[in-house]
Amino acid sequence: MKVNNWLLHLGLIITVAISLVFTTIIWFNPATFQHDSKSSTATGDQLTTKTNKKLGDIYLPTQIVQNKEDLSYQLSSSKVDLVQKMRQQIKHWTPTSISQQSFKTDNDYQALLYQNNALVLNYGAAVNINLFNQAFGQKIKKFRTAKYNRILVLLGNKRWIYLMNDQKRQAYLIKFQSVSIQNFMNDLTSTNLLQLPVHYVLQSGQYQLSYNQTVKLPSYSYLINKASASSLVPQLLGSDNQSTITTKVQKNETIYADGEDNRMRINNQTGKIEFSSYSKENYYDGSQRLHVRRLSYDSRLKQSFLRISSLSNYLDNVRFAAYDPTDSEAIFRSFVAGFPIMTKNSYGTFKIQITNFSGQKYVFSIYSLQVQLPSSGQQVTLPATSQIYQQLLQAGLSANKIQQIEIGYQWQTNHSSKLVVDLVPTYFVKYNGQWNSYQAWISARTQTTQQ
Repeated sequence: MKVNNWLLHLGLIITVAISLVFTTIIWFNPATFQHDSKSSTATGDQLTTKTNKKLGDIYLPTQIVQNKEDLSYQLSSSKVDLVQKMRQQIKHWTPTSISQQSFKTDNDYQALLYQNNALVLNYGAAVNINLFNQAFGQKIKKFRTAKYNRILVLLGNKRWIYLMNDQKRQAYLIKFQSVSIQNFMNDLTSTNLLQLPVHYVLQSGQYQLSYNQTVKLPSYSYLINKASASSLVPQLLGSDNQSTITTKVQKNETIYADGEDNRMRINNQTGKIEFSSYSKENYYDGSQRLHVRRLSYDSRLKQSFLRISSLSNYLDNVRFAAYDPTDSEAIFRSFVAGFPIMTKNSYGTFKIQITNFSGQKYVFSIYSLQVQLPSSGQQVTLPATSQIYQQLLQAGLSANKIQQIEIGYQWQTNHSSKLVVDLVPTYFVKYNGQWNSYQAWISARTQTTQQ
C-alpha cells in the first residue's frame, strides 16, 4: 500500500512538472499552440478564438442511457466518451426521410422514451435541428428550427432515430440507410462502463433522471489551468484605448471599466469573473459586426458559443447544460463521465446572457480543467434520488420549490497542490431557482430552524 501511494505521489509530481513546462512554453510563445485559432468577436474590439472547438462540439448531449430488458441504465465512463462514439457513427449515416409525430398523452410519449433496445442521448436544454446538422454532420432541410432535447437511437435492425421534445410531446423520426453499428455496440461491453439503474421523472417540463438505488461513483483529480486576469482586460474591454480603462479595488474585488458601458469584476479570492456590456454593437457573425434588436433562439445559442470560445483555451469537457428563458441566459458546464461540475464560484462554468437591444453579461472563472490525473479512485456512495427527496422534505424544504435533483461533481481544493483540484460526486438540488448541494440546503434549513 505504501509503495502504491509513493508511486501515485511520484506520478502526480511528474504530471504537474510536465504541465508546468508546457504552460511556460505557451506563456512565452503562444503561437506554437494556436495553429487552429480562428477569428471571432465578442465585444469592443475583435478577439481571437482560443480554441479549435466548433459549435457542434459544445451543443452535444450530456448523458447517455441504454434501455434493455425493460430497464434503463445511465452509462458512465471516464475512459470512453460514448456520446462522441455515437456521434461518429451518425456522421456516416445517410438520411432518407424525416417526419413529425405527436403524442396525445404522457403515457404515449413515455412509451417511446422507454423503448426497449435503444439508446437515449439526453441534452441539458433544448437545441434545434440546425444544431443537430452541425453536431452530427447531417444536411436535413425540413423542420430545421424545430426544437428537441433528447435523441433516441434504435439498436435493432432499423436505423431510425427520434429527436424528442418533452414539452410539446413531439418527436421527429429520421430514417437512415441501413448501416452496421457493431463497433459501437462493442464499446457497451467495456469493463470500465458503469451502468446505473434509472427512471425518468417529469420536472419543470422536462424528463430528468432519477436513480433507483444507491450509486457508487469515483472521485477524480484534475490539473487545472489558471487564466491571467490581466489578459482578459484588453480582451473584454478593448485594447485600443488602454489609457481610458479605470481600475478600482473594493475589498476582495478588482473592478475594471472603460467608460463605454463595459465593466469587468474579478473576485481576487475565488477567480470568479463578471462582465457586463451595453454597447450598441454586441452581436457578431464571424468577422462581421451584426447589430440587431432581437435574436432568435438559434442565433442566441450561436452567439453564446462565440463568447465562450473567445474566453477559454480549455473547452474539451464543456457542454451546453441549461437555458433560462427568463434571463435569456445560456449555461455551459464542464462534464466528467457524463456528470456536470456544479459550483458557486463558476469553476468550469460559463453563463452567457444576451438580452434584446444589445445588453450582455458573462459569468465565468479564470480556472478550468486541463488534464485528468491518476487518483486513488476513492468511491463515494450516494443514496437513491427518492431518499434525497425525503431528506429535503424532512429538513423542512417545500416540495413545491424543489425544481430539480441531479448528481454532479463538487470542485474541492487539493491540499497537496494548488495546481490540482479534486472532484467529488454528490447530489445537487435546484430549489426556488437556485442550485446548491443537498447537504448545503439541509444545513441552511437546520440553521434557520435553530435560530
